[in-house]
Amino acid sequence: MKPDDFTRMTLSVRDGIGVITLNRPERKNAWAGSSAAEYRWALHLCEQDPAVKAVVLTGEGDFCVGADSVLLNEIGSTGGRYEVEKVELPPYPPDTPAELRHNHLYPLTLSIPVIAAIRGGCAGAGFLLATYADFRFVEDGAKIASAFAGLGLPAEYGMAWLLPRMVGIPNAAQMIYLPAAIDARRAEELGWAQRVCPVGTVVDTALDYARRLVLESSRESLRMMKRQLFIDSTLSIDVAYRRSVRDMNEALHSEDFREGVRALREKRQPNFW
Repeated sequence: MKPDDFTRMTLSVRDGIGVITLNRPERKNAWAGSSAAEYRWALHLCEQDPAVKAVVLTGEGDFCVGADSVLLNEIGSTGGRYEVEKVELPPYPPDTPAELRHNHLYPLTLSIPVIAAIRGGCAGAGFLLATYADFRFVEDGAKIASAFAGLGLPAEYGMAWLLPRMVGIPNAAQMIYLPAAIDARRAEELGWAQRVCPVGTVVDTALDYARRLVLESSRESLRMMKRQLFIDSTLSIDVAYRRSVRDMNEALHSEDFREGVRALREKRQPNFW
C-alpha cells in the first residue's frame, strides 16, 4: 500500500518528519474499515525511509472520536459479530519479539518516535491510538476519553498492560474506569499528556519538537533507546542491563559516536546525516 492508496489519512514527509494526518473530518476521523491497515502502512513507510527520524500523528479537525458509530451499530445488531477486513499488512521490523507481534503494538516496535498531536475529540480507538504513541501533545480544550466502560467493554488491545506502565495503576484506573471525558489539563496531571498547547498551536509544537529530534539526536540512539523503553523493559533487569552494555560497546565503534565526539570538541551541533 502506498500513500496514494490511502482513503482515511494522508502521509507527507518534510524536514525529516513523517506527518500522518487522519483525514475524515466529516466523521470526526472515526476509526473503521481500512484505518488500521493504512496506519500500519504509513508507519512502515516512515520506518523504511532513511530520511525520516520522527513521526507526527494528528487529525484534520478532531484527532479521532473512536470507532465509527455505524460500525458499532452493526456489531451491536449482530450480537457482537464482526469481520476483520483482510488486507496485506507490512512486516514487523526485524528481530521484533513474538510477544510484540500484535497489530496495536506496531508503533512500539519501530525505531523512530511517534508524537501524537491531539485536538478536539480523542476517545475510544483514538485514545488507544494516542496511548501507543511515544508522546502526547494536547491542545487546550481537547477532550480525552477511554469510553470503554460506557460501552460495556474491557480495556481494549493491551491498554491495561501499557497504560499503568505510563501513568501508574491509580491514574490508569481513573482514565479507564469512567467513560466520561477529561480535559487536556487533567490528562497532563495524570501523566498521559506530556504537554498542553494553546489553541491552534499543537501541531506546530509537535513539529518543532520533532525537528529537534531530527537535528539533535542520532537515529541509531533513538532506535536503541526506543527498544530499551518498550521491549527491553519487559525483560529481567539482568538481561536488560547486559543488552544495554552490548549496545553501548557497539555504539562506541559507530560513526554517530565519532561525529558526536567531534561536535563536542568543536563546540557545534552534531550532524548525524
